[in-house]
Amino acid sequence: MSNMVQFSFSLSSRMRSFIELRDALACLESAHLSHNGPAWLHAACDLSTSLLGDHGRKPVVPEVIGLLQDVETYLEDLCKDAPHYQEHIQKACFEIEHHMHQLATGVPDAARILSGDALLSAYLNAQKKHDWLGHKLCLQQSLKAIWKHSDLRTMPLHHALTPLHEAVSFLDSMLNDFVAWKQEVAVGGSGHITPDRKVAYGLLVVSLPEEAVASGIIPDISGNRLAIRIRFQQWLPGEPTKDYKEDQPYAMMLIPIGG
Repeated sequence: MSNMVQFSFSLSSRMRSFIELRDALACLESAHLSHNGPAWLHAACDLSTSLLGDHGRKPVVPEVIGLLQDVETYLEDLCKDAPHYQEHIQKACFEIEHHMHQLATGVPDAARILSGDALLSAYLNAQKKHDWLGHKLCLQQSLKAIWKHSDLRTMPLHHALTPLHEAVSFLDSMLNDFVAWKQEVAVGGSGHITPDRKVAYGLLVVSLPEEAVASGIIPDISGNRLAIRIRFQQWLPGEPTKDYKEDQPYAMMLIPIGG
């Protein structure tokens, strides 16, 4: 949808892992392109948590493979009921198989870099409560010089992440192609979404006009798979969060994958 901003809300732990990975990869790529050292380090450490499994997160590659398998199963079932889409579906399944094959052994080079890089280790140590060795001070004094040749430091990781990045991009686009958007209005800034109890949904996507998000209007989601409450808040500069009390049009779709 053009001139719209999408917000993804996970309805399962597997989908949550995928969203965390997708967003970490996007932040890493953005920081790489802008040569922003602190942002790159933060995104790389967040990505490390997803890939290696830490802070209560499961290693994410098996979760991505599981979602690809779910998509393939869904498409195969769809093919039985829509034979006129058979050729298109077969192409999609072939690409899914390719990505699963690419990820079958994980991304060992990326994991090795993330777990063994001295700068990343120092950044992680700097986040700890007791930074006895002064890593935080050392980082701030050295990053400007280190990032003069940032490609030498960042490109090996970006190359190693290529199979994962391609699989995540493919999966993200597929998840947005499953169902049609449903147009809704949150009366007085709030409303309810009632999923079909017979379907195991894994993801809720909410879409807002870009100008609404630019004015600070953000969706807040609560509830569970049986009943979801959506209410809109407004984040204004220098002010605390406040409930948005006007009628707010939005689009939404529930994805029957990864539930």
